[in-house]
Amino acid sequence: MKTGIYVPLVTPFKKNGEVDYEVLVKATKFVLEKGADGIYACGGSSEFNLLTTEERKRCLEVIIANAGGKEVIVHVGSQSTAEAIELAEHAEKAGASMLSAVAPYYFGYTFGQIKEYFHKIAHTTKLNLMIYNAAQARTYSLDEMRELLKDEKITAVKYTGYNFYFLERLIDDYPNKKFYTGADEAFLAGAAVGSDGAIGTTYNYYADKYIQARALFKQGKNEEALDIIHKLNTITESVISVGNNVIAATKYVMSLQGLDIQPVSREPFSPLTDDDKAKIKGVYESVKF
Repeated sequence: MKTGIYVPLVTPFKKNGEVDYEVLVKATKFVLEKGADGIYACGGSSEFNLLTTEERKRCLEVIIANAGGKEVIVHVGSQSTAEAIELAEHAEKAGASMLSAVAPYYFGYTFGQIKEYFHKIAHTTKLNLMIYNAAQARTYSLDEMRELLKDEKITAVKYTGYNFYFLERLIDDYPNKKFYTGADEAFLAGAAVGSDGAIGTTYNYYADKYIQARALFKQGKNEEALDIIHKLNTITESVISVGNNVIAATKYVMSLQGLDIQPVSREPFSPLTDDDKAKIKGVYESVKF
């Protein structure tokens, strides 16, 4: 993996709820043209938990076929270890660069059960595994994460959280592993503690601006970097304001940028309201880079 920006690509849907694979081709090229180092496929931003196993496989195949040789990390996490392994085996055959997985949730599994789940996924194929550390699935202690990272096949972490002391400790402990932040709103905080890059939903429409902000920060041009981040966060705040319809709102911003994508998510998500769209559009058009 490179040090840089990976886009957790959204899944385009038709108005009837079917996956729109033709638009997925366009979306893949759309985000990579903004300079991203690769794609994080079938993650939370893809609404993976609302996709069937076969849809997840086909989405990955379409993304890899249109990624122009750039890296494609694929999330294979599932409530079922068997399904995760099936997706991992498919990912290897399809040509993915790396696996990723969130912990199974809902049943409150023990750490030992979670550790075995990750171990089986990591050792199913020749591909290495990135742990997707998302609080929606599980919150880890430092010692638990250190225990997971002892596995030589677990070589990276996507950390979607705000405790940057936690992240700094892991980066210091494991200099040969990669750490990427996932909280778009705290993008530069991750860079400040030494993250290798970031993987965030809003990169679907502004990967180029995050890349620019990170470069400026690394050059010591903090005020210029923060100016970009303030503008990005103004748009992010409008997107977050729609509640759990964040992914549909993300697609709406992409449509404002010219991508032929429906700003919809699968049920049980509800459609964006006209007021939601008006608010997002007003903020988006008011922000000048």
